[in-house]
Amino acid sequence: MPATHMYSATMPTVTMRSLGVANQYLRARLDRLRGGPDRPATISPTEFTDLLQELRSAAEHLRGLPPAIAGSADTAADIAEYRKNLEQLERILPWVQGRLLIEKARLQTLQSHMAAARAWAEASRTTL
Repeated sequence: MPATHMYSATMPTVTMRSLGVANQYLRARLDRLRGGPDRPATISPTEFTDLLQELRSAAEHLRGLPPAIAGSADTAADIAEYRKNLEQLERILPWVQGRLLIEKARLQTLQSHMAAARAWAEASRTTL
């Protein structure tokens, strides 16, 4: 079997696996970002750079998907799930942005309180 034929036979499998992994990754990320009643939303320092990298990778795999494969029922179902995950991500991002802005304000307030306490401690040390 020629190498080019072998490549084209394995490419859909690799793309399908990549799309399946991307769907699992997005579902897990959405769960972390949403949080729940008994667990707060968690956002790691690299959350959005990792997300962007994963979305770019999935987009690259989808662009390389041959039309004949894209029309199959399994592929269509995976693409529909991926689209649903992206739509959920689109809906949740403004909420996440709001949470991050609130956290930024909280940290800035804490930082100014720490600076005031440090200044008070320095002033107390020099007067005593």
